[in-house]
Amino acid sequence: MKRSLVSLLLLPLLLLLDAAVGSAQDPILLGDISSMSGPVAVGGVPGRQGAILAVEEINQRGGVLGRPLKLLVRDDKSLPEEGAKAFRELVAEGALVVIGTAPSHVSAAINPLARELKVPFFTLLGYSRFLTEEVGHRYFFRLITNDRVLGHVMAEHLAKQRHTKYCTIANDFAYGRDITQVVMTRLKALKPQVEVISGCEFWVPLGTTDFTPTITAILAKKPQAVMFGGVVAVSAPAFVKQAKGFGLFNAALGVHPSIGMGVNSAGLTRKDDIPEGILTGSDYPYPPVDNPANKAFFEAFRKRWNKLPFEMSANAYINVKLIVQAIRKVGKVDREALIDVLEGMSIEHPTLGTITVRAFDHQSTAGWWMGHLIWDDTYKRAGMKDVWYQRGDPYLPGKGEIEKLRTKK
Repeated sequence: MKRSLVSLLLLPLLLLLDAAVGSAQDPILLGDISSMSGPVAVGGVPGRQGAILAVEEINQRGGVLGRPLKLLVRDDKSLPEEGAKAFRELVAEGALVVIGTAPSHVSAAINPLARELKVPFFTLLGYSRFLTEEVGHRYFFRLITNDRVLGHVMAEHLAKQRHTKYCTIANDFAYGRDITQVVMTRLKALKPQVEVISGCEFWVPLGTTDFTPTITAILAKKPQAVMFGGVVAVSAPAFVKQAKGFGLFNAALGVHPSIGMGVNSAGLTRKDDIPEGILTGSDYPYPPVDNPANKAFFEAFRKRWNKLPFEMSANAYINVKLIVQAIRKVGKVDREALIDVLEGMSIEHPTLGTITVRAFDHQSTAGWWMGHLIWDDTYKRAGMKDVWYQRGDPYLPGKGEIEKLRTKK
């Protein structure tokens, strides 16, 4: 009788202990929204692979706070409405935070939802500056650089060149318009005689692969330079190959701040695809940056996926590592505490060195590699020569400017 009574009294305590043990073993859920289909899948797929690699490595070492990580995944299909839908679904499923190899227009659709639902979102492919400037807020983070950095670095270089008559062409979406405006506005400020030839500013749909009419029209205007930095993803290699065939880059300087990125150059699969002299950049250049951190990441990624990493792979990988670093510092799973710790936190990037999340706008200090587009014979892909690295800090707006930009929106 006494034993039965003791058992009954202890039962609630035992149940609580069982629940606590079970809770400690429940996975910490991270959401991932990436463009796994549509015109930006060329970036979404390697980005997702980088995130998976990081989660696997962390779990093999015991997880976080004694709990494994679990990646909940969605495909935004390169569409804003799909990205917004996916974000709501992942929040409903209990994701602590959400990351995404989602382009600027998709990241822009997720941005207000992150604020509304108070769930942090980290963009891995949204380089448009406005995402952490005019529309930035407590629940939006960017560990990559933004197009203010790469656009202004490019403009400074171009201002020293002889070219003054430009044509521009870009995909007609958030990033295409933003990078075109950033580069050309800064270039005109540095060199007032620069002009975009009348009738030589072109906007084409994201995913366009036939540029014959546009290239013919550009050639007829006889520009000294063509800024096509807003032509991205599957459109970028298509434009380069067709423009080379028409001799456009023999007549005019090719300018593209980011065709050195894998997401924009993956379709350049032969040496003959590469024109000479295109000025470009990347945050993960080839041949690979020669340092211990990048060697370790490069080999781990290649071993896991039997393919070469893109910039999105490294950026997603490091983003997961940063989140885990913050969770460990907080010592518990708590979104608001996590945000507080992330502000001002630094991490070592394989190719960008130490980067820091700025507390007042959640934009990282990541910089940009600049150079000229070439064929990399070692890895049989597009690469860069004459490379040099520019830190992002000098090109980012200060706290006062960020506050003014956010007030004006």
